[in-house]
Amino acid sequence: MPNWRIKSAIHRAISGLPKPHLWNEVFQRLVTKSLELPPQEFTRKVGQSQTHVGHLLDLRSACAGGFTVFEVGTGWYPVMPVGFYLCGAAEVWTFDIEPFLRRARLKQMLRYFSEFHERGELQKLLPLARPERVERLREALAYVDGESPYQVLERLHIHARTGDAQQTGLPPNSIDLFTSTSVLEYIPRPVLKDILAEFHRVASANPVMSHFINLLDEYCHFDRSITPFNFLKYSDRQWKYLDSPLIRKNRLRICDYRELFRQAGYTIVKENNTHGNPEDLKKIQLAPEFQNYTREDLLVLTSWLVAKPA
Repeated sequence: MPNWRIKSAIHRAISGLPKPHLWNEVFQRLVTKSLELPPQEFTRKVGQSQTHVGHLLDLRSACAGGFTVFEVGTGWYPVMPVGFYLCGAAEVWTFDIEPFLRRARLKQMLRYFSEFHERGELQKLLPLARPERVERLREALAYVDGESPYQVLERLHIHARTGDAQQTGLPPNSIDLFTSTSVLEYIPRPVLKDILAEFHRVASANPVMSHFINLLDEYCHFDRSITPFNFLKYSDRQWKYLDSPLIRKNRLRICDYRELFRQAGYTIVKENNTHGNPEDLKKIQLAPEFQNYTREDLLVLTSWLVAKPA
C-alpha cells in the first residue's frame, strides 16, 4: 500500500523544479493517471453544474431567461463552464491561477458532451440544457484543432482567464452566480477573504453563491491506511512540511467558511454536508489548532453551501 508521505515528498521535489505545475502535469498524466476524465467523472461534473444552476434558479427564478456566472477554478477540464452555458448562461467568467487548458483535453470533453447528447443521456444529466446551445457546442468541435482552447470557449461565451480572482477587472453589477467546485479549500484564508470582497464588488443586485467544498485530507485517497481526518493531528508548523506545496489545503473547517461568508455580507440559506465516521475522528489526537472546534464541525467532510446577501 502506498504511503501518503511518499506522495508528499514527490510533490516537494517537483515544487523545486522550474515551472513546477508543468512537471506536476507530467507526473499526473504518466504516473498517477489523475488527469484522465473517465465517463463517470464527466457525469459527476455535469451533475454538479446542474446543481449550481439549480441553486441560482431556486432563489432567483427570473434568471431562467439568462444569467452571468463567475467561477473560481477552471481546472483541467472546463466541464462546469460548458454546463452553465448549456443551461442558459449569457456569459461565463472562469478564473484559474495556472493555465491548465489544453487542446486535447478540451476536445475530449466536448466530444463527451456531443456523444452523451447523441445517446440521449445528456438531457437526463442536464435537464436545463437548451437544445440550440447543444448544437452550438457540437459546431464548436470543428474549431478545436485550428484554434486555441481559449478561442473555442469564447465561441460559447466562456471567458477563461489565467489570473488572480482577487482582482478580476470585471465591472460592478455584472455577475449573478458565483461558483466553485472543490476549490475554496486550497485558498488561504486571507486570499479567500479578498476573493469574497471581489465577489461583492462585481455582484448584481441579487447575487447567489453556490460552492462545493472538500474538507477532508485528500491523502486518504492515496493511502487507505489513514482516515479523512489525518491532517487534523498536525500543527500548522508540522503540516507546512507535510502538505503538498503544489496544492496546499487551508484546512479550514465548515464553521470557518460560515464566518467568512458572514463577514463578506452573505447569509447561508442552504448547507448540505456529508460527515465522516465519528470513530475515525476519535482515533486522532487533535493538534492545538483544532481542539476548540465542535465535534460536529470537525466531522464534516464535504459541503454544498448556498448563500445570498444578508
